[in-house]
Amino acid sequence: MENKVDYQQALINEIAGLPQEAFPNLLEIVRLYKESVLVQSRQAHLALQAEFDQWERLSDEALVEFEKGLA
Repeated sequence: MENKVDYQQALINEIAGLPQEAFPNLLEIVRLYKESVLVQSRQAHLALQAEFDQWERLSDEALVEFEKGLA
């Protein structure tokens, strides 16, 4: 059977008992982490799109060369 982890609850449990003065720093850490994840996701998307564009160009070039061979 598969064990599911409730990560939100696990995070809440982990921070339980922290003093209030620690929360501003913790919140900033979470924001920075979230931003880095989003940046990595965008970079991966852009890299994949560039690869798709390159494959499209190569495919177009191959088709043109193939058609030249037919003439």
